[in-house]
Amino acid sequence: MIDFDALVLEPAYSTFGQPAVLTVGQVQYGLVVIDNTRGVTVDEGDSIGVQTIRPVADVRRSEVVRLGIAFDDLADREIAFDGTTWRIKSFLENGGELRLILMSPRRNDDPEPYRLTEPGDRRILE
Repeated sequence: MIDFDALVLEPAYSTFGQPAVLTVGQVQYGLVVIDNTRGVTVDEGDSIGVQTIRPVADVRRSEVVRLGIAFDDLADREIAFDGTTWRIKSFLENGGELRLILMSPRRNDDPEPYRLTEPGDRRILE
């Protein structure tokens, strides 16, 4: 059987990957990600096929398993790489990789995000 992770993903991550720190609770894990924070197309809708551009980071599935991190523990955690800390909104399983859908974390001094819906009315966004 061909080991896709060893033959393809390992060299790709060695060449294009960069070190990252994933924080789960009080524990920090070092891993390697491929930075796609400039945005890639992600399917958002279930049956209607809505696509959107989102910042993402790809990580090898085998590395997450090796570190003993449960996939369900990834959502709402923080990952830092290339000088920026991101919040993981969700993830998609993609063969030997996990695609982490990222959002900028809200800091205490950030203003509340609002969108005008009617003149004078405001709605809080995610």
